[in-house]
Amino acid sequence: MIKDALWNAINDIEHIKRNAAVQIFIATLAFILLMRVFPQGAVQNHTYVRQNAYEASELKEISADAFTENDKKLQTVYFSQEHLYAVKLYVVCNLLDKSDGSDYVLFRLYDEKFSCIYEEKRCSADMAKDGFLLATPDMDVDPEKAYYYEMLVPYDKDLEEYCKAELALPVADRGQLEQTENGILYIDGIINEDVSLVADFDYSTKLTAMGILLYYVMIIAAAVVLYIVAAVALYLYDSRLSQNSVGYMRYARIGASALVLAFAVFLFVFSVILNRFGVGAVDRCFFTVAALVGTAWLMLAIWLRDRYPAASKKTKLTPVRKLSLIWRNYIQTVSFGLLFYALCQYVNADREYYHYTNTRWMLIFLAIALLMMYREVQFFNILSILWLVGSVIGSAVYCRDFETGTNEHHLAALTCGVVVSWGFLIINILIQLIKAMMEKKIHPKKPTALQTVYGLLWIIFSVLLYVYRFEKTWVFTAVLPFLTLFFLCTSPALKSRLLKNFTNGILLGFGFVTLFCFIHRPHHYWMLYRYGGIFHTVACTGMYLAVVFGAAVGKLFGKLKNRENILISCPFECFITSVTAGYIFLTMSRTAYLSTFVTAALVVLLAAFAFRKRLSDVIKEIGILTLLVLLCFPLVFSAVRMIPAVINEPIRYDLEHQDRGFMIYRGDPIDSDKYMTVPRFFATLFGRFQREEAVTDEENEEEARGGSLYLAYTGVDFAGADLRTAKDDHEEADGDEEEDDISNGRFGIFKDYVKALSLEGHEKMALINDKGKERVHAHNSYLQVAYNFGMIAGVVFLAICALSLYSSIRLVMVQGEKFGIYLVPFTLVIVFGIVSLTEWAFHPCIPAGFSFLFLQPLFIGGHGGENQRGTL
Repeated sequence: MIKDALWNAINDIEHIKRNAAVQIFIATLAFILLMRVFPQGAVQNHTYVRQNAYEASELKEISADAFTENDKKLQTVYFSQEHLYAVKLYVVCNLLDKSDGSDYVLFRLYDEKFSCIYEEKRCSADMAKDGFLLATPDMDVDPEKAYYYEMLVPYDKDLEEYCKAELALPVADRGQLEQTENGILYIDGIINEDVSLVADFDYSTKLTAMGILLYYVMIIAAAVVLYIVAAVALYLYDSRLSQNSVGYMRYARIGASALVLAFAVFLFVFSVILNRFGVGAVDRCFFTVAALVGTAWLMLAIWLRDRYPAASKKTKLTPVRKLSLIWRNYIQTVSFGLLFYALCQYVNADREYYHYTNTRWMLIFLAIALLMMYREVQFFNILSILWLVGSVIGSAVYCRDFETGTNEHHLAALTCGVVVSWGFLIINILIQLIKAMMEKKIHPKKPTALQTVYGLLWIIFSVLLYVYRFEKTWVFTAVLPFLTLFFLCTSPALKSRLLKNFTNGILLGFGFVTLFCFIHRPHHYWMLYRYGGIFHTVACTGMYLAVVFGAAVGKLFGKLKNRENILISCPFECFITSVTAGYIFLTMSRTAYLSTFVTAALVVLLAAFAFRKRLSDVIKEIGILTLLVLLCFPLVFSAVRMIPAVINEPIRYDLEHQDRGFMIYRGDPIDSDKYMTVPRFFATLFGRFQREEAVTDEENEEEARGGSLYLAYTGVDFAGADLRTAKDDHEEADGDEEEDDISNGRFGIFKDYVKALSLEGHEKMALINDKGKERVHAHNSYLQVAYNFGMIAGVVFLAICALSLYSSIRLVMVQGEKFGIYLVPFTLVIVFGIVSLTEWAFHPCIPAGFSFLFLQPLFIGGHGGENQRGTL
């Protein structure tokens, strides 16, 4: 039976997608576990040294008097191993009525010279629940030397960190604890040799090579067993129960619907009736709408295919080829998703090190994505195997010159990853090219006049980039990696497949970003009143979300074509477009607002013209999509307000304001007034807030937030008469600009860069104007290119942008009826063109710039004919 089940899992063409989904799920889970073992090193050998005298429940009986900011217990400790992972210090903590659970205590570890080598804050609410303070130094220690640790209660009552809970630090007889770690305990400076603080110690060591191999074998074996069980279960279902599949699916949908309704009722009671988030009536109305809209979307997802089953597509591929194609589409989509996540990390980096690492991650994921244009039998050959073996050995030798665990070692490993992956890709491109030439499968056509002009412009532009690059290295990344697309996508069908996976990858990357934000990035009421998501500036958020919106709306109207019911035909695309629009609304970024509106309007017009739609259908589509966007905004706002507050693991970047009076910290209650509210959001959106003085540095509003920018709040409304409209980060007016300048100082920046233009270009992006004011960048891609690489390069770049727009429109007109995904290049070109008016976007590691560069080979390669050959 097992043999038949495994054969059926690969050769059953009727259920090939379902079987592939099971394979993908199990393989992905196994891959994540393997990566956690190595290279992430999340799995380690742990040695626990526990005290044997007491349980946590017994400590209250031996607790001493209350421990306050005036008390001091300093414990001497001699660690028994070389790497201390964690210390569990037992504490009796009782929250008082006046304590909201957001107050903290400090754990400090000192070396033998009494220098603090580790400090960690811990929330009193966690200690009250757990019965201990868990500190995780995860650092090397010297067993031959004495160390000291203590717990401190902050004594500054003006700080929110002042601990208002009732604390006690138990001590016990050292002999009863039976730990060699404990030495002398100093209680308020008095030596105590007989008692010690009650604590456990956790030591860790990295897995050996044999240990890693053992874990790998165990994980792979478990995955194989799980897959066999799943294959047998599916085989038995298909052979014995499939005749009742309609009934089973109906019961499954009913059960899922019941769970959704139960959760919606719980959410309504929790957030609206009980008002556990401590908000006003308007917010609770938003929460109610969010529960209804979320329930409606889930019900649509559950029941849509039952009433409107997907049409089965005929295929000429064999089951094995079809399975291979599904797998390669999945890997390519995930690679693009991770690539865009790396681009977000690049944009958000505050150090050059992270620019270097995320550039390399981008190149690695791009190489993997492009490799998926080939079938497995094509890139598994002797030269590829030799390259992999040799390059991996060479990488190991190269990385040995760097100290393990350092930034240099990590960067070296990523550099080796780039060399291995791109060498593998280039070798296979050459092999397949030579094979095709020998078999006379390549029939080159004479390029059209447009292709010739387009190609010559890019050659001239690339030469100018290299000549005037000075010390810039990103210009190589902006040109060379994308040349490989000329050898991989030769037919409209291949371009369509690549664009679908590219678009899905952008949306998947947005899913990764959203998940990170749900866990770590709450929406603040005060200092971060405009939602920045994963980024530390709203300008970056707006540019990124504009790209996501462009991909979503392009996919939506490309899939819709001439279909009448937009919601039934494209439910996922409608949802992701509406949600993205909601996030853009939260940013209050005028650049994002403009790009979103223009992109949506132009794609509607182009789709109507290309697919010959009736005016009534166009109006209906616009009306439905607008309604969905409006209904989804409360859903987006409520999710951003609720989920991070419940998870309560906020992350603040070093560039952001650090103040517990304004910023949300771990341990803050879910009803804290530091979270954004609906009235506050709309008041901010329409300019009803005040600042004490104008921000004078358009390049770093965050510094101003740490200085004089404070919002005056009376408890009823925002005080003062100096009301203004919300402005984007990096869009604040200079002190020497007109206050009513609609560009927020950009016109002045543009003038300075125009004055500084030359034929030779400039080494740095920034300039110093006549008044000594530094302009970090031009806030305009067209001006910045002309400034960096010379006016000739600027003119050529403008011509390339114009040809890109023309080519994207022609691509839709020629191939759009058959391949609706060709609307996406048009939307991404529009997005790039608009955000480039106010921001620097022409860079291979900025999402908008990467998308623009990625599309160039597809445009230059022409719009293709059906007789062109490709590889599926």
